[in-house]
Amino acid sequence: RMILLGVALEVLATVAGTIGKQLLRYSKLVEGTRHRAVSHLALSAGLALNVLAGPVLEVAAYGQAPQTLLAPLCGLDVLWNILLVPYTLGEIPSGMQIAGCFLLVAGTALTAACGPHSEPPYTLDVMRERLLTDSALTYISIEVVLFIAGSLYMQRRPFGDRRRGLVLGCVAGGIGGNLFCMKAAASLISDSWSGGLPYVLHVWTEDPLPLLVAACAGLIGIVSAVLLARAMREFEATVMVATYEGAFVISGCASGIAVLGELDRLSPERRALYALGVFIVVGGVLAVQHGSETLERALSPPVTPLPHEKNNNGHFSTLTPPTLSLVASVPLLKAVGGP
Repeated sequence: RMILLGVALEVLATVAGTIGKQLLRYSKLVEGTRHRAVSHLALSAGLALNVLAGPVLEVAAYGQAPQTLLAPLCGLDVLWNILLVPYTLGEIPSGMQIAGCFLLVAGTALTAACGPHSEPPYTLDVMRERLLTDSALTYISIEVVLFIAGSLYMQRRPFGDRRRGLVLGCVAGGIGGNLFCMKAAASLISDSWSGGLPYVLHVWTEDPLPLLVAACAGLIGIVSAVLLARAMREFEATVMVATYEGAFVISGCASGIAVLGELDRLSPERRALYALGVFIVVGGVLAVQHGSETLERALSPPVTPLPHEKNNNGHFSTLTPPTLSLVASVPLLKAVGGP
């Protein structure tokens, strides 16, 4: 199998995802300026990259390589973001955030090195055998419970709250990382393509399972993209990209193990090193979160009191609306002429 091609396609998908996420964040930063049309254009382009371009590249990649090998490579998204965000969005990462990103990259490299480097051909019987096991159904049930719990928690937290941001990023990444449906569908297409188009159509129409799996893969991608768009417009890119990708990697690895059983053929030593890599990724996410400023401060630029409005105690009671100074400093906005 063309494992290296799958790795290369996944790296390209991370680049497309990084650009898309930064466009989503940029669209929010310029939303309140006279460049509203630019904001809408950036939002549309960001969604297109995250909903179309990135997933298309990922489908092609996952048709060539195991999920547990490719999922950790999503951590590269964090590295691209840290390298680009000072020049595109004007967000300067802290030392702790940089250290956390290095942990993320190191963890993803370890999981990629110790994960499976080959897999048996996918057939309809193999798909049915792997997706309808007790471990797969248990994992899916746990994911549904976590999604419901996260949604209820976010509804109780105010807009811009740091804990809400952490949960929102984890939910979006956790859902998006459930790539087993996309992996199963892409591998089935790739393996049946050698028989020609008529054989592919026969495989996909003789049983409703492939179409159901493909529909679930599309639904997972759409829900994750919608949550990601909300997160990137509400919180700093340096924080949200790391949170999203950390949860994405963990979910992708977990689903590849529990649902697809891709580590069953590995030795105990490689499984242990693979698990260590996943824990390093988690440590990187926590480091990025700990090293960030409060999200409330990132959302709102400094405000000053109106000198002519005081309450009965002589203190100012009204604050001026947020200024555009923070928005005007965004490098991409300077390129289009300022607010």
